[in-house]
Amino acid sequence: MNIEATVITWLNSILDDGWIAYGDKPKGENAEFVLVDRTGGPRESMVLDQAEILIEVYEKNSRSAASIKADNIADRIIELEAYASNITRAKVNSVVNLDDTVDSYYRYQIYCDVFNRR
Repeated sequence: MNIEATVITWLNSILDDGWIAYGDKPKGENAEFVLVDRTGGPRESMVLDQAEILIEVYEKNSRSAASIKADNIADRIIELEAYASNITRAKVNSVVNLDDTVDSYYRYQIYCDVFNRR
């Protein structure tokens, strides 16, 4: 099971108002979107994957909208445990404001630990 794909599918089931989650940055000029990437995490005994997942919220026009969406996702990350039976734990490590100055987006990063029974 690909944990990133599971998180993307879950996010797309809860996002609204034109927000879409992707694994790769979308081409073109999107005003708002969410990216998901695995940034690390150990695997134990070939049965448990403790993935560190980065969820990035991009908003072109409003820092407030990016912040609100990031807070909403962070508040709901625990729902991953009920969404996928193989996810045994999901929690937020931190939420960071780190604007994308190259492409001029307001950006919030949500670092999550997602434990997956393989």
